[in-house]
Amino acid sequence: MIEGKVAAILDERTLAINVGSNAGVSEGMRFMIFDAKGKKIIDPDTKKELGDFRIRKRAVRILEVSPTYSVAETYKFKTINEGGTSNVFGNIGGYLSPPKYVKKYETFAIEEEDKRAIDEERSLVKVGDIVEQIHEEEEEVV
Repeated sequence: MIEGKVAAILDERTLAINVGSNAGVSEGMRFMIFDAKGKKIIDPDTKKELGDFRIRKRAVRILEVSPTYSVAETYKFKTINEGGTSNVFGNIGGYLSPPKYVKKYETFAIEEEDKRAIDEERSLVKVGDIVEQIHEEEEEVV
């Protein structure tokens, strides 16, 4: 399994990671981004630390690979209707307008309306977050 870190956030859906073909990364591979700090789990009775929970942030797919780094982007999306309902039960505007289905991809932005270049302070994903290769069977638990 290949592991690395987020090296740069390029825009709302694209980032660079600090591993490339020298580490075995190839185009199309998928990685999960985890919070670099995680969350400590403490036993409420004994107050002993039980371990760290790794907080998942986003899944990305590799687009470009160089020997020392790779560029990846989010690929998961939801299909939503931004048009009308085109049925008798909708409002008059919706009744007259046909449905218009569009793909809304996951982004790194905390606020959905943020576009393209985003300040790291407003980003869900941070430079230094951990990236770990995932396989298709692991992806469904995300």
